[in-house]
Amino acid sequence: MKKIILTGISLLFAITLTFAQSNPEEAAKQEVAVLTEKLTLTEDQQTSVLQIVWEGAKAKAAVKEDATLSPEVLAESLNKIQATTDAQVAEKLSDEQKPVFEKLVSERPKETVPTPVQTPAQPVQP
Repeated sequence: MKKIILTGISLLFAITLTFAQSNPEEAAKQEVAVLTEKLTLTEDQQTSVLQIVWEGAKAKAAVKEDATLSPEVLAESLNKIQATTDAQVAEKLSDEQKPVFEKLVSERPKETVPTPVQTPAQPVQP
């Protein structure tokens, strides 16, 4: 019985994460929730940080939709958007919150673009 309940909860969590990653607004809300927990943001900070993060998420989604960009340019653009977003968020933080935020940013992995998997050509059978 416990296994069924745990499986159901895990499935719900996985579905929630899937939808949050596809929706920039939900992803922004989750990121702000994490920042609120780690930095103890005030209500005013939460509102302004949510707006900044949401704008950054929309910009990233727009860049990812551009199929004309090479993978290197795409990754560079995403990192630039993230750096701009981080700088704007840092402006809204107090002096006590900034070192914690800088630590969080330094631990976050850089944006990368997955390389397509190339399958070897199959020989034609006569």
